[in-house]
Amino acid sequence: MLILHCTKKLQSFLKIGKTSLVDANPQTEDLGSWHLNIIELDRHLCVIAANDQTLFNFLIVDLPRMNTNQFVELFKSFLGCILAEEGFNQDWIAEQMTRFNEVGFANTNSRQILGCLNELSFMYSYHIEDEGGVHTPMLPEIIKKLNRVILGPIKGHPIDGVYALYAKGRPDHNSTERTQ
Repeated sequence: MLILHCTKKLQSFLKIGKTSLVDANPQTEDLGSWHLNIIELDRHLCVIAANDQTLFNFLIVDLPRMNTNQFVELFKSFLGCILAEEGFNQDWIAEQMTRFNEVGFANTNSRQILGCLNELSFMYSYHIEDEGGVHTPMLPEIIKKLNRVILGPIKGHPIDGVYALYAKGRPDHNSTERTQ
């Protein structure tokens, strides 16, 4: 099951009613629970997402108006692309996406992860502005770079957390680039 913990602002944007929300503390596996926030970068609406367990993160830029089903498909598509960009096996990625056929929306339930989302929002803003805006072709590299920044709550790199969870799908890397 995939649980998307959305801020009130994102819930409002997606028109998610209180009755549509699931329990905020369901049992999920590994990449199954995420915190999401809607932010504005370079006058474009974007969604920043961070996995609850690893803080593996990515950014969806130019968020159009859509219903929740469309948003879920967009989220899964971006997640699959980011994992592919990190070198994970396509069969493994497809297997993970099928595990996410059941999706629930929930309120945010971790101030610590929300703090990380705020910190990541600042870092994305800085890097995107430095590279010329949200439509920069460098966005995949920015996402890669920010998944190699040490984040306090996990005391490590988000990408290493994903590698530790998923050795089977992991690309063969002797070392990953790191930014501190």
